[in-house]
Amino acid sequence: MKVVLIPGMDGTGFLFAPFIEVAPAGIEVISLPLLQRADADYDDQAKHIIASIGEEPIVLVAESYSGMVAYSMLKMGLPNIRHIVFAASFLGRPSALALWARHIPAALLKSNIVPKFILSKLLFGHFTKEKLVSLFDKALHAVSSETLSFRLNQIAMLPNPNIPIDIPCTYIRPTGDNLVSKRAIKVFQRLCRNLEIKEVDGTHFVLQTNPEMCWLVIQDVIESLKTTSHL
Repeated sequence: MKVVLIPGMDGTGFLFAPFIEVAPAGIEVISLPLLQRADADYDDQAKHIIASIGEEPIVLVAESYSGMVAYSMLKMGLPNIRHIVFAASFLGRPSALALWARHIPAALLKSNIVPKFILSKLLFGHFTKEKLVSLFDKALHAVSSETLSFRLNQIAMLPNPNIPIDIPCTYIRPTGDNLVSKRAIKVFQRLCRNLEIKEVDGTHFVLQTNPEMCWLVIQDVIESLKTTSHL
């Protein structure tokens, strides 16, 4: 069974490394990076991912920013997606912080003006490891400032979508998410006709801070698909 990962705002997929490392045996995992163009909108990203995944049945895991990429893929019609797992994601403006964040110069995000120990606690909480901080730094510096600014503005200007999601979905909601409001789940509850919410101990980077528990959620999804003869 293939699990396709699409990354958060950096779009590189570098941060999936700790998650892929503990993937259960027998599960094929593919990480697909986003287009690294400063003008690539959600539809552009959706077309790019669709062109890369082939036609076999998949479980799509959309992390954070890529929730809207997954939603755009569904609007375009992709019958081989059997289930979407949204990890700390959002389909509308995630929080009031998003409006403020778009005014931060992207170059400032890449600077060392914020001490790493403060940044690591904000992003990874008590799960902080040097490897995670290094991966985050690597991912951030692999993306142009123009692309980061474009994506921050996209997030700030997200409208509330209204096209229902017919396929089954699971939302992994981390207990310590400092970046996405708990109210963000209401959009999923309104749009998803078959939605299961799983609370997992972790920060916004829940696939990185608690990968084993996230894999248990995904394994349950795969087993349920087998039971209902979708695979």
